[in-house]
Amino acid sequence: MRKTAAMLRHRELTQEIYNIGDEVAEYIEHIAEAVADYDGELTDDCLAEFVEIADDARVDARRVVGELIGLRQALTSGMRAGVLSASACPEEKIPEPELLDAAGLTDLFPLAAPFSVQTMEDALTGRTDLTVQHLTEIVSYTLEQTDMVARELGAVSLPHLFATVSELVEAVVDGWVETVCVDHPAFARTMRGTNPPEFLEERARINRIVEKVAAKRSRRGA
Repeated sequence: MRKTAAMLRHRELTQEIYNIGDEVAEYIEHIAEAVADYDGELTDDCLAEFVEIADDARVDARRVVGELIGLRQALTSGMRAGVLSASACPEEKIPEPELLDAAGLTDLFPLAAPFSVQTMEDALTGRTDLTVQHLTEIVSYTLEQTDMVARELGAVSLPHLFATVSELVEAVVDGWVETVCVDHPAFARTMRGTNPPEFLEERARINRIVEKVAAKRSRRGA
């Protein structure tokens, strides 16, 4: 019975690792959607949400990984019983995305006065597209690294991963806001609304469901 309980707990904790990584990735995707819509205010709000999620993820990861290490040691000690096989050799670590910030965006898409409207549009859309692409790459990196940890606890330090991811996200988002929204507010205002974030629609849908449920409960209690 104790082995069965330990195995169940092991599965729960392993799934929790995936859940933590998924949540971090999801909030990065929210930022990418806000950037793609040229919405600086929403981007700032999404970044603030992400920073909180990433901070919580580091704390939760330490707790979950610590408990999992103890469980796996206990379960692998009974290998003859076939409870849990020993971990495979760690896979080759996936290279982390490079740092991209305001300086990098302006170097790759320079804009020196005097410039035409078309030149400005090309540079600013280039900075925006690259920012979205970079955030998408960070999402993939986060999910891949999280999967590695779930399968091999020693492959990567999960708290360190989320700290690194947070730094990468903050650098590119702050850089985009500065070089597009702050430096060229009129262009950002013109482009806003061309690519509405999907996550806002999903949040609105969930809120409508919650309101309906609350209304039904209120009527029943009346």
